Amino acid sequence: MIRLEAAQATDRGRRREKNEDSALADESLFAVADGLGGHQGGEVASALAVEVLAARVKTAAKARKSERRHRSTRRSHHSLAPTVEDLLVAVDQANEEILAQSASSPELAGMGTTLCALAVVEHEHRQALAVVNVGDSRVYRCDDRGFHQITEDHTVVQEMVKAGILAREEAEGHPDRHRLSRALGIESKVVVDEWILEAVSGHRYLLCSDGLTNEVEDREIHAILVRSESRAEAAATLVSRALQHGGSDNVTTVVVDVSAVALP
Repeated sequence: MIRLEAAQATDRGRRREKNEDSALADESLFAVADGLGGHQGGEVASALAVEVLAARVKTAAKARKSERRHRSTRRSHHSLAPTVEDLLVAVDQANEEILAQSASSPELAGMGTTLCALAVVEHEHRQALAVVNVGDSRVYRCDDRGFHQITEDHTVVQEMVKAGILAREEAEGHPDRHRLSRALGIESKVVVDEWILEAVSGHRYLLCSDGLTNEVEDREIHAILVRSESRAEAAATLVSRALQHGGSDNVTTVVVDVSAVALP
């Protein structure tokens, strides 16, 4: 069994009138969503994303548990755990819900959001961690080998770098570096990136909106995660540091520690 513990922090920043970020920190499901700036209803879209994700994942896990009990399998006593496929379906359903509300409410037309999530899942008859992502909110892992960005930003500039059209050095100051190539609520079908990761006790994960990463360099983020003894301290310090560096956007952090990994 995998046990995770988390803390979160958020702030609207120094230049925004409202906070369009949303976060989720459940026992085994964690997420950050960043409502698209400049679009109406960004805060509605981000809230919908995490709410639908949580509800659909819980429903899928309960259905799986019920099916096991019905079959009287040996694994029917295990705690509820979705699969990565359940996560992907939940993200699709969140996208559909955002599109539906956008179409039915003129004041919400054009709303959208990023979404990144970390969850305990069942994979190949055992528990593992899964990460899913759409947009440029990020998931990082801090471990004894250093600091690693798990997700890949879905921006126009990043796609140009991948295609060899633009050098990585040129990307940093490019005027379109924040323009998303993928987001929820924009198209009827959304492509979701996914990763399956081994859970290791002592590893620390960070989920964050780009209000953090646009203001604070990776090496400083890493240093804060390493020296902060508690998750709450780490989450709050990261938000505070983003504000100190300018706080030009909403900033949200969810710090997740793998506190225990044991055989069922």
